[in-house]
Amino acid sequence: MDKSIAKTKDGVDAVIDRARDAVVNVTDHAERGVESAAQSVAAGAHTAGEYVRDGARRASRNAHRGLKGAAKSLDRGYERARGDLSRATTATTDYATEHPGMALLLAAGAGLMLGLLLGSRRRSD
Repeated sequence: MDKSIAKTKDGVDAVIDRARDAVVNVTDHAERGVESAAQSVAAGAHTAGEYVRDGARRASRNAHRGLKGAAKSLDRGYERARGDLSRATTATTDYATEHPGMALLLAAGAGLMLGLLLGSRRRSD
């Protein structure tokens, strides 16, 4: 009977060893699958990061170009307005020099109108 107990024990030990080996194999396979998935996710995140970085660089370049163009347009507008104001100042000075009486009457009339407008606003407040 001792032999049959020993044989049974050996059989149970063999089953346990095979089960342990199966669990180790399944665990190793699962671990490799998780590592592979993690590498895929990391690679995808890296690619997405590069895509976002490239998009940010393009957006920055385009914004810089747009701002540079806007600054040039503002400079041109400023120079144009400055030239117009200079011409208006010259024309006003020439007119006042050629027609001092009329210029004095126009200035007085403009001052009177401005005074009336500002005075009526003060009273309504």
